Amino acid sequence: MVSRKIFLIICLLIINTSMAYAQTLNVGPEQAYSTIQSAIDAAKNGDTILVGEGTYYENPLIKTNGISITGKNKEKTIIEGRNTSSGIRIDGVNNVIISGFTVRNSRGGAQEAAGVTIYDGKDNTVSNMNIFSNKVGISLYQQSNNNIISGNDIESNDRDGIFIYASNDNRIFNNNIKNNKIYGINAYSSKANLIYSNNMIENKDQAYDNSGLNSWYLDNKGNYWSDNTGSDEYIITPGGKNVKDNFPLKSALSIRSESVPTQQVQKDNGETKSTPGFTVFISIISFVYIGIFRRRK
Repeated sequence: MVSRKIFLIICLLIINTSMAYAQTLNVGPEQAYSTIQSAIDAAKNGDTILVGEGTYYENPLIKTNGISITGKNKEKTIIEGRNTSSGIRIDGVNNVIISGFTVRNSRGGAQEAAGVTIYDGKDNTVSNMNIFSNKVGISLYQQSNNNIISGNDIESNDRDGIFIYASNDNRIFNNNIKNNKIYGINAYSSKANLIYSNNMIENKDQAYDNSGLNSWYLDNKGNYWSDNTGSDEYIITPGGKNVKDNFPLKSALSIRSESVPTQQVQKDNGETKSTPGFTVFISIISFVYIGIFRRRK
């Protein structure tokens, strides 16, 4: 009798503690949330925010780990930065996914201000975005490591298309980086970043790398450089010595839309929480166990 009671108590505790699971928060007219920021403030680790078409005059600030923010249509889901601060800022958090927006007119006094800023954030993903007419397109700033930047059009920004400052081990690929007014990609005091399979088109200076410790190709695939005269290697002249793409591409790539990864619910220590499927599994075991005891009476 005692063992049965103990078992049932344990099962009930497991069920109660595992009921927390990912939710979807909808933003837009006649939705639960009228602004992206209000949905972010309500979101928990593992939640997804779906943003309907429209223009949002705000500068969303993300300080919650492990949330996804997805626009319904990147051409018609627009974040208008109002020339203040960053368009979207991931601030000191990890495992955030942003996809499916146009971000424009984001500026501000801070050096890291950009259309999308990742500040001291790790393992984040920025994909399938139109980012133009900002101070900087995307900024990876101050120990923002192991992030993925892919599938984006980053054009006509006031300074750099992508600014990497004191940040390492990021992967930047499958982007169209065009007509930015200083550098296409500016890698400053950063190392071990993988930069490959991008279109570098008519930026004032295509790239800058003062450490010389980043890789501008992966395996035998480099980047397309619009000013390459056909050489088998492309020398990145601003910055450190011997910085080059050893495998420049002969023609521009077609930038593909990236599959957005599914978010996992995680505890603050990074462990995965129980999922609804696990809760159902425990419930079934509990009912079976109760049935066995009833038959024994």
